[in-house]
Amino acid sequence: MEQIAEAATISQSVRSFYERLPYPPPVADLDAQRSLCRDPTRRRALFHQVWPTEPRREDHEILVAGCGTSQAVRYALREPGARITAIDVSEASLLHTRRLANRYGLDNLELHHLPLERVQNLRRSFDLIVCTGVLHHLPDPDLGLQSLRAVLDRQGAMRLMVYAPYGRTGIYMMQTYCRTLGIGTSDTELRDLGAVIDALPSDHPLATVFRRARDFRRPDAMADALLHPSDRAFTVGEVYDWLDRCGMCDGRSARGAACQARSAPAARCDGVASRHDGVAQLRHVP
Repeated sequence: MEQIAEAATISQSVRSFYERLPYPPPVADLDAQRSLCRDPTRRRALFHQVWPTEPRREDHEILVAGCGTSQAVRYALREPGARITAIDVSEASLLHTRRLANRYGLDNLELHHLPLERVQNLRRSFDLIVCTGVLHHLPDPDLGLQSLRAVLDRQGAMRLMVYAPYGRTGIYMMQTYCRTLGIGTSDTELRDLGAVIDALPSDHPLATVFRRARDFRRPDAMADALLHPSDRAFTVGEVYDWLDRCGMCDGRSARGAACQARSAPAARCDGVASRHDGVAQLRHVP
């Protein structure tokens, strides 16, 4: 009972955080990305990243789990023949998504205010599940991944992204600093925190984040990185153990991972069986 109460508290804290600070930082339009979203060569390449041996088709059922403020709209623009379903715990994030969808007159996108752990309430299955930057914020990532697996089609795939510890060393140092001082998300506190970050020496581990993330200096992006109420990272070995526990197997690894449910023989999971030795070695990488 105590664990259930703690999980509920974390979930409520995450929901409240994103109601105040929707993420990614909301945008008024996607005009600059619209032609890129619809580029046929790029669309074909992205399809075969997930299904390298399958003939391309347009009519996929796609779930964007934890869609934030714009991700689902990008998928709806890119895949006009697919049906896109998007869920999020934040009404504020869904409001921004809905505004973008209305701007572009999208009729292939439906939105649901729904926690990821209750995705089975949709009573549907999906060919592709996209869940990037979400599972590492849940109180129980195993439950989250198992919930997604339950609505994945037998021949479906997932595109996942979770935090890794090493590139975030500076972020975790600053998170400890913020927790120690009890820094919150008010406008004044975020402004003061920004001033502290600006004063960091150039060789601070956080400096690399400045160089890579163009939006990091925005208050909402800074809060998401440094003040989030629930955040964990996974090593490579922990990712593979996690997939094992949740009945998944790695289909392809690029910058993200397309994962298939272990509902078919391993030899059919995008060649995972042929790469077994490499996978076994990766499990021991710290």
